[in-house]
Amino acid sequence: MAEQTARPSTGHPPARREAVVDELHGRVVADPYRWLEDGESAECRTWLADQEELFTRHARTWRCRDAFAALLEELTAEGGAAVPVLSVPVVRGGRRFLLRRAPGQQLPVLVVTDADGGERTLLNPLDLDASATTTLDAWRPSWTGDLVAYQVSHRGEERPTLRVLDAATGRTVDGPLRPGRATPVAWLPDDTGFYYVDTPDGSSARRLRLHLLGDASRDDAVLFTVDLPQLSVATSPDGRWMMLSAAPGATSGNLLWLAETATDHLAPRLVHDGTGDGTRAVVKFGPDGRIYAVTDADAPFGRLCAVDPDAPDSARWRTLIASAAPAVLTDCVVLRESDSGRMRLLVSYSRHGAADLVVHDADGTRLGRVPLPGPGTVLRLSAPPSGAAEAWFGYTDFVTPPSVYRFRLGQGVSAARPSVRDRGPWPAVRQVTYPSHDGTPVRMHLVGLPGDGVGPRPTLLTAYGGFGASSVPGYSPAVLAWVRAGGLYAVAHVRGGGEGGTAWHAAGRGRHKPNAVADFVSAARWLVARGWTSPDRLALRGASHSGLLVAAALARHPDLCAAAVCSDAVTDMVRYPRFGLGRLWTEEFGTAEDPEQLDVLLGYSPYHRVQDGAAYPAVLFTCARTDPRVDSLHTRKMAAALQHATSARRPVLLRCEADVGHGARSVARWIGLQADILAFCATHTGLRLPHADDRC
Repeated sequence: MAEQTARPSTGHPPARREAVVDELHGRVVADPYRWLEDGESAECRTWLADQEELFTRHARTWRCRDAFAALLEELTAEGGAAVPVLSVPVVRGGRRFLLRRAPGQQLPVLVVTDADGGERTLLNPLDLDASATTTLDAWRPSWTGDLVAYQVSHRGEERPTLRVLDAATGRTVDGPLRPGRATPVAWLPDDTGFYYVDTPDGSSARRLRLHLLGDASRDDAVLFTVDLPQLSVATSPDGRWMMLSAAPGATSGNLLWLAETATDHLAPRLVHDGTGDGTRAVVKFGPDGRIYAVTDADAPFGRLCAVDPDAPDSARWRTLIASAAPAVLTDCVVLRESDSGRMRLLVSYSRHGAADLVVHDADGTRLGRVPLPGPGTVLRLSAPPSGAAEAWFGYTDFVTPPSVYRFRLGQGVSAARPSVRDRGPWPAVRQVTYPSHDGTPVRMHLVGLPGDGVGPRPTLLTAYGGFGASSVPGYSPAVLAWVRAGGLYAVAHVRGGGEGGTAWHAAGRGRHKPNAVADFVSAARWLVARGWTSPDRLALRGASHSGLLVAAALARHPDLCAAAVCSDAVTDMVRYPRFGLGRLWTEEFGTAEDPEQLDVLLGYSPYHRVQDGAAYPAVLFTCARTDPRVDSLHTRKMAAALQHATSARRPVLLRCEADVGHGARSVARWIGLQADILAFCATHTGLRLPHADDRC
């Protein structure tokens, strides 16, 4: 029996409600919009077309939209999280490989700097597809630097095609291979082939295969198979050692196998099993022949260990740098002094979201700190695998575009690409601490124009709080555009992230996931209580896991804010493992197959917590129709539920974009999306651009 839905005062397109229920562990769980899970049905397509018309009609009234787009274009010329201007180089042989996006380019291109210092473009995705819907997903130079394996995908589907090009000529010399999802590539030392991972059709298993250049991919030998959804491979520069890593989920503990390749039969030896206690380890091969491991086993803030390949079991790993709160050990590269040949360790840490870069000797003794431009983020460390006295790293903060620096032992830091700060007025950045619902202190960054004083002013609040990922300072043209217009930007470092090590992640994971939502809601309440903003000037903003927090907060607390933007988010926490990559997230969220976990999931699941008749704020949902990670059905069902439920005359809008995936898109498309989001938030919080002709 069906019931027609949308309340006539809203103008929302009607969506049929069905009496679909599931009986789960004695609980009746309603799912009135299950028919919207089929995005290809004629009924769903018609509904989406009506939603697009509604969105377009509202967007035409956002008079500051063009002004935001112009400001975003100016700020994006300096770089940002969406599309990099310059990546940290990867050194192989006498060449340096990196991504570069020049002003006016829609996508980054792969370039190479030869030994003579000349730079050339190796691969431009626009040469493959002028529509800018083909993206370069991954690339890996061979150990000699003479060949590059690269992977491109179309329309955001993340099912790439792998080819090999000659680094001297740019000519394709091998491929295509179609391994399934993006695959790790580990080259043989003589450039004759590489190891990679593929997925058999209709299987959840992962296979390690060896491809020899010139051979048909169907003939590639299968060397190792594991019935787990994640498998990666890495090899030592001399090709002697191979390390395999597998895991049952995105935040599960992993397994590590070590194998010697110079044998007739590959015989990987299990050296670490973190599937029981949830611990993870990542291995690096040093130029000194040693194997290094970064692990959180018995180390909530991470530790660096030396691994003896003759006795590689994790119980025998020797700790070089111990876990030490509050510094989370994030990365490490091995350097070699030019004169003495002694090994040095360059290690990056994160302390409450601010990076440290430290030099240690080969046994872990701290030798000195590398100066950084400010309290920001070290993006990546890179060093020649053969051993050298130099390394490269990226740096960014809220006002500094991503910049690349070169560090040399005994000489210090120089800018490989000079840092260009945002052309003022420069925002002021401060970090505050607020209490959550249970008294737990939570840190939060506030970014706003100096001299504005305490609000209340239009505020964008966000958080991530999932998968142990940290919300760290980074340059965002969208954030700076909002702040330049006079708004305040706030990012709460809620539980579930990695800012406080593994314990902070665990406190917002699984049955504790409601803590992440409560921390986020508490941040909003604190900003209002302290006078920074008010409910009618507050907008919540989130994408992916952050979008889940936004959807969960507004579903339970309709009076919390004036507007909310929810992008590419999981909203049906009962059925999520069935779609996209949801099967990899059950350790992060839990599963409805367990009765206790079902109770927790239903306690915060946005789709199931929508309150009929509540006066909800203005809401903008955005999604990618071909998102392979978070299926857009979550957005469709949540939008329909809110449009039906709300008693307010404020709009609930859906912006569904074609031919893009979970994140990657061209500069023009990114600017279009962000301009819509900022204009929507400005319209409903009263923000006005200083130089715009009209108030939004």
